[in-house]
Amino acid sequence: MSTTPIPTRGFGDLSQVYSDDWSDKEVFLQAAGLHRNSDRSNPRHVLIYWVNAALSGGIEVWDITQLEMHEHWHQYHYPNALKVDTKERSRNQTISLGIFTPEQREQLLELAADVEYDRVTTESRVWMRNLLAKMVQEKLISHHLFNTIREDVPLPSA
Repeated sequence: MSTTPIPTRGFGDLSQVYSDDWSDKEVFLQAAGLHRNSDRSNPRHVLIYWVNAALSGGIEVWDITQLEMHEHWHQYHYPNALKVDTKERSRNQTISLGIFTPEQREQLLELAADVEYDRVTTESRVWMRNLLAKMVQEKLISHHLFNTIREDVPLPSA
């Protein structure tokens, strides 16, 4: 039996103001920090995003797909569009997943909502590995890209 909660709107979500314009967009995976962390007690947080709007002052609105940590539990939020400084790209490892059509992004979001997780024990890299594996099955990304991400971030093995 799954303990996966239903997605809820992210805290501070701006998607009603800066909604997706339904054009083709580059989709990225981002891992916290520039390099893989060898400290197993401090795993890297990972997320997927695309840009909904470019604002002044180097600020963008990112449509973010992630398993978000809240003190001692995790939650998948959607919608989850947030203002982010573009410097985050240079502060963190950013990997392009390719150009996605609006339909492919919707499919990505449906797959994310279907990834089973436990609110207490599942961490973001495990959830992301499972999401990326589903994306490979649905041919949204290649198996080669999946393996590259799994090695570079790294993501735990199944």
